[in-house]
Amino acid sequence: MSKPDGSYRGRPGRKPYRRFRSVGSVLPRIVKQLNLQEAVAVQPAVTLWPEIAGDKIARHARALFVDRKTLVVAVDGPTWMTQLTFLRPQILRKISSRIGKGLIEDVRFVPAQARPVSP
Repeated sequence: MSKPDGSYRGRPGRKPYRRFRSVGSVLPRIVKQLNLQEAVAVQPAVTLWPEIAGDKIARHARALFVDRKTLVVAVDGPTWMTQLTFLRPQILRKISSRIGKGLIEDVRFVPAQARPVSP
């Protein structure tokens, strides 16, 4: 523990703690060290799904996760799954315009009751 005069009081041989840093200041370095840049870059596809899909679709389909450049979306039923399959090209264009081209290459629709586990 540091004294008001700046000297250190504590166990002999131990250094004082370094100053705390905010998570935001160390997170970019950790993301890079763990090679998670792509995983972080595609996350907005999940969080922005309601804006990308629109209110009507978002009530019946929920983005779950991204698996190797494929956005996995849980859908209420077979009717919505068929409709969204036809809308896949437009959805992919919207995703690319929102988060960047090439980050998401496909959208996979799965039944909502049989949600797959994230990899």
